[in-house]
Amino acid sequence: MTAPIVELEHVGFRQQQTEILADVSWRLERRRHWAVLGPNGCGKTTMLRIACGYLWPTSGTVRRLGEELVDLGRLRRSIGWVAADLAPRIPADELAIETVVSGRLAQVGLRRLGELQPTEADFAAAGELLDAMRCGELAHKPFGVLSQGERQQMLVARARMVDPLLIVLDEPCAGMDPGVRERFLAWLEQLAGSPTSPSLILVTHHVEEIMPSFESTLVMDRGRIAGAGPTAEVVTAERLELLYGIGVQRLERSAGRLWPIWREA
Repeated sequence: MTAPIVELEHVGFRQQQTEILADVSWRLERRRHWAVLGPNGCGKTTMLRIACGYLWPTSGTVRRLGEELVDLGRLRRSIGWVAADLAPRIPADELAIETVVSGRLAQVGLRRLGELQPTEADFAAAGELLDAMRCGELAHKPFGVLSQGERQQMLVARARMVDPLLIVLDEPCAGMDPGVRERFLAWLEQLAGSPTSPSLILVTHHVEEIMPSFESTLVMDRGRIAGAGPTAEVVTAERLELLYGIGVQRLERSAGRLWPIWREA
């Protein structure tokens, strides 16, 4: 039986006498896609940084790939993290395919230094990956001219250059206008539905960004898990009211997605 990517058991995290996480238990199986939902400051990113080996918990147990202690360098190479602060660090004049290749060398901005030289095989692999992800037409455009959604596509492709087990998308739609967001989410749904996709975690504040392929949702509230399981069961009007402190008139379902109709504040 294949071990889960991550198992958290009663995990807590305190920093400067402040409790950030408390009694968090969660299990991420391979080839499963999860949404992580919750307001700012609820502990979403802290929990995932612990899960992925970037922070150590102050209590509880973390098993990664079936082990309590694992080679964190190897683990991190098997996890892609696409965060909002990454895109501004990519040189504007760098070609999109160079951005993708930089993932093979663990660089932010492709640099040709000493032995760290990209090969023709790296570029060929990047081109094939972009074609498979249906964004091959972007390969030779400068990163700086791409839309926000297209930049996120390149960063996901960059993460996939090392054939990861897991990609964490940390609020990838932040700042996108509705058209760009919907095109990116449609593309993400295609990726999630592919048999070659790694496990995906989508971190978001917005219920409507949870696409149908993200069949499971973890809801965080004030450092604790408020719900975890099938999205249709976990994401309810009552839970959203408690989570965001505003009334929900109803939840509309359309094309496999949930859309909250908020009451007036």
